[in-house]
Amino acid sequence: MTTTERTLDGPHGRLRIRVHTTDGPARAALVWSHGGGFMFGDLDMPESVQTARELAARGVTTVEVEYRLAPSDERPDGVHFPVPQDEVRHVLATVRGDASLDTGGRDWAIGGASAGASITASAALRLVADGEAPRQVLLAYPTVHAELPPLSDELAAAMVGVEPARRFTPEAVRQMNANHAHGAGDGVFAGGADLTGYPPTCIVDSERDDLRASGAAFAEELRAAGVAVRYAVEPGTFHGHLNDEGSAAAFRTIDRFAAFLLAD
Repeated sequence: MTTTERTLDGPHGRLRIRVHTTDGPARAALVWSHGGGFMFGDLDMPESVQTARELAARGVTTVEVEYRLAPSDERPDGVHFPVPQDEVRHVLATVRGDASLDTGGRDWAIGGASAGASITASAALRLVADGEAPRQVLLAYPTVHAELPPLSDELAAAMVGVEPARRFTPEAVRQMNANHAHGAGDGVFAGGADLTGYPPTCIVDSERDDLRASGAAFAEELRAAGVAVRYAVEPGTFHGHLNDEGSAAAFRTIDRFAAFLLAD
C-alpha cells in the first residue's frame, strides 16, 4: 500500500486529502470523510486513517478528505453548510479526473462516519440532482435527520445504563445540526428528502447509540424510494466504534464496507 498527501485548490481554499493506493490492482475506489460532530476530527483519527488503510489493504483505493469544520469554542470562525459538502464533491470530481488512480474500472463511491456520513449523504443528494451520482454510498453510524427520530423500544432498551457522556439527546443533536446548517433549509440533511435515484447504500450502525434511530430510519426511507440498501448493526458497540483502533468491531465494519464495495 502507498500513502500520498496532497493539497488541492478547493472551492473554498486549500483542501488537504490523503490517498491510499493498493499494493496490487484496485477493485474499487472510495472518497471517505471522518466524523466529529461537524466541529472536530482530522485525517489522523482512526475513524479516518485506519478505515482508509484497511480498505486499501482490501483492494479499495481510498481518499481521506479533511473538510472544513463548523464553529466551536476553539474555532469560532468555522464554516457551515454547504462548505463541507462542496469540498467532498470537489474531491470526487478531482479523483474522477485523475487517470493515475486505479479504481478497478469502477466509478468512485463516497462514504463517511457520523457527521462525515451526514455530509456524505447530503453531498450525494446534490450529486444525484446534478447527474453526477457516485457508484455507491457508505454510512457509518450516520446522523442524517435535522431532528433525531424517536428511539424504537428495542433501541431505548439498549441505551439503558449507557453513561451520559456517550448519549445523544434530541436537544444535543438539534444544536449540533443547527450549528452545521446555520439556518439553511433544503439539502442540508438527506433524511426526509426525495431519495429518487439515490445510489445503492450501505449503512452500519453502532448497537448502543442513540443515533441508530437516524441510520435505521434512513435505511427505511431509502427502501421506500426503491434504493438498494444493506443495513447492519454492529453488536456490542457504542457510537464511533471505528475510532476503537485495532478493535474487532472496527474491522468487522470495515469488512462489511469492503464486501459492499467489491460486490459485482
